[in-house]
Amino acid sequence: MYKRLMILGMLSLGLSSCIGYKEPTKENIAQLKKNSEIASPITIPDDWIFDRNANIRSLSYDWITDLKTPQLETFINEGMQYNADIIIAKEKLNQIELAMEIAGSNLYPSVSAVANTSNNLVSESQIRRLALKANWEIDLWGKNKSAQMASTSDYFSAKHQNTLLHQSIAAMIAKAYYLNIAGNIQENKIEGYIQKTKELEKLYTIQKKVGTANALDLSNIAAEIISLEGYLEKIRNANTQSRRSLELLTGKYPEGKLETQNFFTPVQNNIPSSFPLELLENRSDIQAYHFQIEKSFYEVQQAKAARLPSLNINTSLGTAGSNVEAINSLFSNPLLRVGGGLVSPIFNNGKLKKNVEIKTSQQKQIVEEYSKAVLNALNEVESSLANLNSIEKQSDFSRKAINELNTNINLTQKQIKVGTNNSFVLIRKQRDLLKNEMNLINLELQDKMERINLYMALGAKNFIFS
Repeated sequence: MYKRLMILGMLSLGLSSCIGYKEPTKENIAQLKKNSEIASPITIPDDWIFDRNANIRSLSYDWITDLKTPQLETFINEGMQYNADIIIAKEKLNQIELAMEIAGSNLYPSVSAVANTSNNLVSESQIRRLALKANWEIDLWGKNKSAQMASTSDYFSAKHQNTLLHQSIAAMIAKAYYLNIAGNIQENKIEGYIQKTKELEKLYTIQKKVGTANALDLSNIAAEIISLEGYLEKIRNANTQSRRSLELLTGKYPEGKLETQNFFTPVQNNIPSSFPLELLENRSDIQAYHFQIEKSFYEVQQAKAARLPSLNINTSLGTAGSNVEAINSLFSNPLLRVGGGLVSPIFNNGKLKKNVEIKTSQQKQIVEEYSKAVLNALNEVESSLANLNSIEKQSDFSRKAINELNTNINLTQKQIKVGTNNSFVLIRKQRDLLKNEMNLINLELQDKMERINLYMALGAKNFIFS
């Protein structure tokens, strides 16, 4: 009766909440983050771009959806399905999920079947044994529960990293797409520039005949044409490589034959002047580090619990026989054994204590990595906004220059009609116009790249255009 009460008591203790186990609260995690050495000297200005009181739902994403085209959306959807890195990451995440389930199995009894036979060489007797054995470590201090929760936190961290991978691949596809469009436009502009230069060469040839130009002038313009044709070949090759990059990202064979449009879709919406702070907190990499901090909390708890005594309950149900032809039934000669054991570490040369110190140090490292990720996020947002502001100003100057050159060309054409100017001057101005137009193409490309960078820096809600 006494033994039965002891067994029931130990079972009740095992099924109840663990004595040493604690859940990490928001206050615990916030305190760990607050102790970061990296974050301690950093003060976010009161007039910074993030509005601490703004609602995340109030933010408009029109400034990024301006970049959406049906073709780009198709490429991104293909990338989400066929990209090699995404497929590999999916399997890695599956492995972590299975490891999480394995970690949880330590909270329950393990049952195994035993079947053996042996010979006694002295008495020449044969002993056969068949049994079911069960073993259960009572999680007194929450060691196994902490291990399970550490694995769970690791899974959610990996899941956010997987989300970040999807976002990064989508961003890379969008960038490769716009880089290819810019390449298409540049090819056309450079071909036009070469054509104008060849027209200039013809005029030099005519001037040489009448004595107003010489062989050096012709040689210079011929050298310029050769240099431009070499530059055009460089642009064509770069454009082919950008197509290959886009094909590879979307899971296609990289043959460089993918076709994209040869114009930029106009951008209609401006970048917001401020953003909800919650956007930064919800970034996939920030969330991944948050769960890594939770994981480290559980691992420290697990390491501390490993220094305390452990209680095991084991039992076996089976049968044994000596010099019998066979064991006919599990209950023909039943044996039932129930026992328990208490194990406490006494001397292990400080291994368990050092392990606690290691886990504590790893926890501090993760907190510092979290702070570094936050600092990098702030830098990415600041850099993208500064670049976008500068690109907008440069684009404005470039458009004004193009407008003036167009006006100048129109006036020159009128002067040619009345005989006060010549085609030589006109072609030079037309070439200058092409130069400025190519510069504007680069600025428009940079604007789209920086919008994507800012979108990523703000957490890339729902991937990109999904």
